[in-house]
Amino acid sequence: MSPSPSAAAKKTQQKQMIAVHLPNTQGHPILPQVNVGTLPQPWDTIGRHAGLPSLSHDDRARLDNIAHLNHFLSQVVVPNMQAEYETAGKVAFANSNNREPATRDETRAVLENTLQYRVWSRLRRGSMEQRQRIVADAVESKADAIAQSCVALVAEAGNLELDPNLKLPAYLTDTHAHLMPGGYTAQRAANDVSAGAMYEIGLYSTVPGRSGPNSDGAGRAISNWLKTNYPDLKPKRVFDLGCGAGLNTVAMAKALPDTEIIGIDAAAPMLRYAAARAHAMGVTNVRFVQADIEHIPERLGQADIAFTCIVLHETSHEAVKNIFKGCHERLVPGGLTLHVEQPPYEGKPLFEQVMRDWDGRYNNEAFWSGLYALDLADELAQAGFTKDKVFSDFVSAVPWRSDATVKGKVEDYGRTGNWKVYGATKN
Repeated sequence: MSPSPSAAAKKTQQKQMIAVHLPNTQGHPILPQVNVGTLPQPWDTIGRHAGLPSLSHDDRARLDNIAHLNHFLSQVVVPNMQAEYETAGKVAFANSNNREPATRDETRAVLENTLQYRVWSRLRRGSMEQRQRIVADAVESKADAIAQSCVALVAEAGNLELDPNLKLPAYLTDTHAHLMPGGYTAQRAANDVSAGAMYEIGLYSTVPGRSGPNSDGAGRAISNWLKTNYPDLKPKRVFDLGCGAGLNTVAMAKALPDTEIIGIDAAAPMLRYAAARAHAMGVTNVRFVQADIEHIPERLGQADIAFTCIVLHETSHEAVKNIFKGCHERLVPGGLTLHVEQPPYEGKPLFEQVMRDWDGRYNNEAFWSGLYALDLADELAQAGFTKDKVFSDFVSAVPWRSDATVKGKVEDYGRTGNWKVYGATKN
């Protein structure tokens, strides 16, 4: 029998859960992220900055509810669903076909005939719909005030360049990724920042909170990878292509304080928010430029590093080719390109492939399935990087090792921060 915690230990644990009263603009106390094992972090532990909209008590509670629902679905329902598939599902298929399922489509067909999969799929879709509805209502009700706050921050920083004449890519305007109302580019009013605010608020509940208080796990993961694999690299300029709300851009800027970081994106509402957020967080070595990442403006010069973080799956195959070609053209000799994405389907068990493919079918990710069936290393070679300079590796921002045999540590396919990085150096 294990000994009971001492009075001092209990007091320490209690202190960890007590609100830390720091200056903020939210009207409610800031809670630090605490060691709660694999459970979702409460929404009140999100990192605060002057550009982050405040939420009502009820909205915060609803987002916490979504986080716990997502946790339950991934850690309880999916393992049970997999166990049923590996036994009854495969047996039923074999009895009818004299063999086991041999493709992703056959495996999906087996799963779609089970009640567990249908319930899991509907609840997962419903959680995303609810997330978007909650944050949209919360942000739009105070959109003017949020915009004014961000305008003031950007004016003070001078870190934003917009192009009102930019032709927006169809894959952004026509596809509203992960059900975000209006997508990344929708502008509801002058100086609108709603898309950026909605993205940061909603992402925290979807992951849920496991990407850190600033939801920048991918940026921190690739920054740490750079320090480990290129410890002597001192880049002068870095391009973050498809920077969005700037979450990962700021993480890279913090990791490389002596480097000029340029976040490039086509969506003005995301960029306005990104620029305000960076300034509010005290980051001064980053600026944001509105442009098509398929055609990096020449006026920005050449970069030592050009990277994307969880971006390519929201672009077309043609766009991926153009992005890779642009990276090759705009890097200095010896420059490095890096692209962080979910792992490809190739080589994965069929059940896992179906789980990873769900977003491409039911979460409004039109290019998801196509991207993860591609060989991105080969795509880099086709873009001009020599094959001996192309590589791939794994990066992670997960605070614990995913393990299907350990309760609470099952991979949340498509949402756990375990990624593959594809890269190349320019001759």
